[in-house]
Amino acid sequence: MSSVFKDVDQDDRLDTLERKVKKLERNVNGGSKMSGIIKDLIGMECTIDGDDFFNTRCTVLDADDEWVKLIVHEKKSDSTMIVRLDNIDSITLD
Repeated sequence: MSSVFKDVDQDDRLDTLERKVKKLERNVNGGSKMSGIIKDLIGMECTIDGDDFFNTRCTVLDADDEWVKLIVHEKKSDSTMIVRLDNIDSITLD
């Protein structure tokens, strides 16, 4: 049982290290080009695809080098989400 917890703990540590390495790479390379593009989309409606999304309609509210704040337009109501840039595969302007 304790080996399962060790594996989970190691996975969490690896994920944390991967995020830190990606952040350092962005800083060395002068920032994320994707975040600059997404910042230009603030206020626009679009459709995103990614790890947790498939043809999801949303409006971009804000963005930085790692995160995007979105209003996700759902059938019953809208919800605000904050999503990692790494989790977005594509953005289509509506």
